[in-house]
Amino acid sequence: MLRKLQKKGDPTDIFLFLVIIFFIAISFVVVIFTNTKIHEMISTTALNESDAYASIDASFTNINDFVIQRGFTLFFAVLIIGILVSSFLIRVHPIFIFIYIITLLASILTSVYLANAYAMVVSNGQLALLADKFGTITWVMKHITKILLAVGAMSMIIIFGKIGGGDTTGSHSDL
Repeated sequence: MLRKLQKKGDPTDIFLFLVIIFFIAISFVVVIFTNTKIHEMISTTALNESDAYASIDASFTNINDFVIQRGFTLFFAVLIIGILVSSFLIRVHPIFIFIYIITLLASILTSVYLANAYAMVVSNGQLALLADKFGTITWVMKHITKILLAVGAMSMIIIFGKIGGGDTTGSHSDL
């Protein structure tokens, strides 16, 4: 006899989303800073006189200006879509809404501190000069509290908005 897998909801998805976005944002800012420094070193050495310099210059510019921003946006979108899809796939008893609300509030309070930590890192003298290179990352981190509230609310609506359905015997109904 096959056992039915029990899908359990995890209220910490929003908190994990916050932590992952914060670490990806900080990592990508460090990558942009490092790439810029490497690009400056290559530009000031004998390599800038070679035939390959135009290709190297274009590659570094492309990575710093486009690839990292689009990569961050991709990670951001995939994480949100993952939270929403997992919300569709789980069944949770409505009594657990209080745990979800408390977890969402804790995540929102934590997001304020992480957004301020990001702002302090970015306002560093050397990183402040590169601020135009990571505009998307800065915008997301500046508005992370509102984003968490929206994603958390959508997730809770999806999770707790499902009534019964699926099981015709009534043995696993939410009601």
